[in-house]
Amino acid sequence: MTESSSIMIGKIGFPLGLVLVALLAISSPNIEGVQSARILCVFPSPGRSHVMVGQTLLKALAERGHEVTMVSPFKLSKPVPNYREIYIPADDTVSRMTKSFLEKQTNMFKVMPTMIASVLETANKTINDPKFLAIKNEQFDVVITGLFVADFMLGFGPHFNAPTIALWSAGQTKFTSDLVGNPRAIEAVPHVMLGTRGPLGFVSRMKNLLIGILENVMTEFLKYKQQQYYDSNFPADKYPRYSDVRKNVSLVLLNTHFSSSGPRPYIQNVIEVGGLQIKTKPDPLPNDIQEWLDGAEHGVIYFCLGSNLKSSDLPPEKLQIFLKVLGKQKQRVLFKWETDSIPNQPKNFLTKKWLPQDDVLAHKNVVLFISHGGLGGMAEARFHAVPVLGIPIFAEQSHNVNAVEGEGWGKQLDYATLTEESFETPLRELLTNPQYRQKVKELSELYRDRPQSAVDLACYWVEYVIRHKGAPHMHYQGAELNFIQEQMLDVVAVLLVGLFVLFKVVKFMVKALVRRVCGGRKKQKTN
Repeated sequence: MTESSSIMIGKIGFPLGLVLVALLAISSPNIEGVQSARILCVFPSPGRSHVMVGQTLLKALAERGHEVTMVSPFKLSKPVPNYREIYIPADDTVSRMTKSFLEKQTNMFKVMPTMIASVLETANKTINDPKFLAIKNEQFDVVITGLFVADFMLGFGPHFNAPTIALWSAGQTKFTSDLVGNPRAIEAVPHVMLGTRGPLGFVSRMKNLLIGILENVMTEFLKYKQQQYYDSNFPADKYPRYSDVRKNVSLVLLNTHFSSSGPRPYIQNVIEVGGLQIKTKPDPLPNDIQEWLDGAEHGVIYFCLGSNLKSSDLPPEKLQIFLKVLGKQKQRVLFKWETDSIPNQPKNFLTKKWLPQDDVLAHKNVVLFISHGGLGGMAEARFHAVPVLGIPIFAEQSHNVNAVEGEGWGKQLDYATLTEESFETPLRELLTNPQYRQKVKELSELYRDRPQSAVDLACYWVEYVIRHKGAPHMHYQGAELNFIQEQMLDVVAVLLVGLFVLFKVVKFMVKALVRRVCGGRKKQKTN
């Protein structure tokens, strides 16, 4: 007890003084041994659903007494104590590209270079914006980098002389594994493009290998493209090399969970926090949405194509199919629509420009989620036990929906060949067959069964890294290995050379012995 505390107790009485000291101790900014820390998160992703994962983590850290700063293109709906926002809007390149996917079913591989270039340039503009430059002389205890292609920003760890945490809003990839040296185990763990379950036979392992090789090439391409951005923002005379910075990450947080993505090997500083954005206790819904959901006698169909794709960008012929089929259902339809109203909107529709998806899916009357198949939405549907009708548009969405369909709690709809019949058939199956609801309830129990919530787990490990000054004791020595060392090719090469030399020596000795023996016998015969 401090001297000032003793004096205070003497003045106000011993029992009351103890109570006051206890209250002061409870209210002091010390969380599990971590004094109130200054935490910076840089998350320049143009995808709102990605940034929401980072916002959830930062809000939770702020509630625990830390001073947090979030740099992103999206604002919170309302201010949060201890939470400072640096809002730097992104350009609309990605938005225009996602619109093209709805209109023309553009090939993902054709637009990939343009998307990568746009994301990198957005990140570069973000960290060179005057609002961000204004904080570059501040001090932070940890830097959280929201990864979305642009990992050259990992250089801010050395800049602020603080440990670095990588937050990835999806599951394990080579890109994230390389940061800490985590094994990919391609001989046993299916790539995300091949699904998440089942043993790998010969053909599947061959596909896994080929996809793994392609992923290696893509990773090297991304590193090459980012090198120039790193060099321009973190000059060599002041900062470590880009390759070294990528190997000096203290912690990787993955927004996935083994019950949905399948088991795989992780080292100690790779932590699964799947469903990080999902609240264990939903927030109250706006009154009009709450009343609409509460009054749905036959349940509610929730239609949302995510944060990047806009329903208002749907071609008229596709939109009319959705309106005609959904308009004749007995269920009410909650439809995310980004303009004021839908032309000829059915009577059973309620449209909103933005919806609190996690809170909506938590409502007991939501009986079906029609979605584009984004990872965040699939996690929320699994958590709240809502069957899914997936309409994948681009990126990994088809693989996410394939997994849902394979697990038996949803159906997939082909957007390119969409007709009234192709839409209505799986819709009726999901609405009338109780097996889908039963299956997702079983999977929801697995997904929810954890020792602590995803956000509490993430906060614990962030504070762990702060407490232990970057937790260097968790650094895996395998992160330092190059491809040749990782695959033990140098060791195998030396062993093969050694065996070859040994074989030659033995062969030489045998030949010499044979010559001596045979030569001796010949001499005996001639004598």
